Amino acid sequence: MKAIVTGGTGFIGGKLVEALVGKGYEVRCLVRETSDVSRLKTLGVELFHGDLGDLDALRNLPQGGDVIFHLAALVTDWGEADNFYKYNVLATKELLESSKAHGVKRFVYMSSSTVVWKSDFWNIHKLIDIDETYPYTQKHTDNYNASKTQAEKLVLEYNNNEGFETTVLRPSNVWGAGDTVILPRVAMAAKKGILYPMGSGERFVTPCHVDNLVNALLLLAKNAKAPGNIYFINDGVKIPYMKFLKKQLKAAGIDWTPGFSIPYQFAYAVAATLEVVFKLIKSKKPPVLTKMAVAALSGTRSYSINKAREDLGYEPAVDLEEGMDGLKKWVEEIGGTDELLKHILKI
Repeated sequence: MKAIVTGGTGFIGGKLVEALVGKGYEVRCLVRETSDVSRLKTLGVELFHGDLGDLDALRNLPQGGDVIFHLAALVTDWGEADNFYKYNVLATKELLESSKAHGVKRFVYMSSSTVVWKSDFWNIHKLIDIDETYPYTQKHTDNYNASKTQAEKLVLEYNNNEGFETTVLRPSNVWGAGDTVILPRVAMAAKKGILYPMGSGERFVTPCHVDNLVNALLLLAKNAKAPGNIYFINDGVKIPYMKFLKKQLKAAGIDWTPGFSIPYQFAYAVAATLEVVFKLIKSKKPPVLTKMAVAALSGTRSYSINKAREDLGYEPAVDLEEGMDGLKKWVEEIGGTDELLKHILKI
């Protein structure tokens, strides 16, 4: 079996590639010229140079593959709508077309649970144990989720097209050892004293350990019930978000206690104003607070994994405490909190 992977140099993709190689797959990864591919070379992975904006590369990438895992995306809460459309929608469409043309049997698309978020000045999402039948929001406040929703719909439209099979998974709050993107930013905010709760209530989340996510990806590659379906994937545990952040930060060597909670509408108004100003000055750097960040810190969201359990036989193998122990060990291995924070400069 030959697996094609986009995003193979990232936090999630790197773990997936290791698992695929361990299970005997041949693996080809789409990589940029500037990517660190040392780990992929060690694993004996075939490197295919290009990126999501290179349509010629995307047309040829799937050749000879049996299954494609499309993980790569433009992931940020700031940027022009045209760029999100180019990298998240058009790139996905090109990969769908080329995968079908090259005879790839199955297309596994990694989306995000955030596509169902809904927030405006008056309301913030309160999603309690929702399942995959929950509808998309009609209007997103950020370009990232708007583009991921469009891409999701495209992926599902291609299912059962001349025998081509597609499936979508939606992880939530991905975490674990090796996270050099989200955790360093949260840790830096905590160190600077600018990490505050927003909104009211306990703001529940259902986090997803990276190893549980990888197991789900492997199941989606082969399970007969997966095609045409969307699956929420997480650790099967609902926990207050501030408690979860405190546990992560403690594992990273930071003693953090949530301070006073900033009222949601005030935070939203500040973020909206900053976004307008930053757009007017055409800043490429995001403001210190965005509407998506406010939604993340203010909204409660928990997602049922019953469908994944019933269809795929999915069960979270790594629990919260085991994952935290692994995270702590990893931070110690890389040299501690200060080394973790240095990853912010590499993003």
